[in-house]
Amino acid sequence: MFKARFLAVSACAGILSCAPARAQWSPVGGLLNVAVTQNCTLTSGNIATATRDGMFLCPARAELVDSQVKDASHFYVVHEYGLLAIRTNSDKLADCWAAHQLARAPNGPHYVKQWITHWSNYGMTRPTLGTPAQRIANVRACCACGI
Repeated sequence: MFKARFLAVSACAGILSCAPARAQWSPVGGLLNVAVTQNCTLTSGNIATATRDGMFLCPARAELVDSQVKDASHFYVVHEYGLLAIRTNSDKLADCWAAHQLARAPNGPHYVKQWITHWSNYGMTRPTLGTPAQRIANVRACCACGI
């Protein structure tokens, strides 16, 4: 158990350290027990994918997103933790959870702002999220952090 927890925390710390050294959100409580595996083939082209078995991360995709808009990838990872934390398949609720978490985290609003910029430029309409403008409006409302 200790070894699995250490590996999960180590993998998560490695991925979350892709963002700059300024403070950022990191998992707490039961989320520390989430097994995190770096495996781009299991993320379906996304930065991260949460499953009942843990989370799969794609560092190459995170680097690509961050090259488009610096620090934008962090929100996507927090969103996936949200799916696990609130035990839902709802991307809208996970967005809201991520926005709430980041609103309270040191420099969290920065990551929300960067994600908004990224989604404004690269987001697509999806049935579970609506249009890019609808998704952004949801995140802004949930964050309530003046962005």
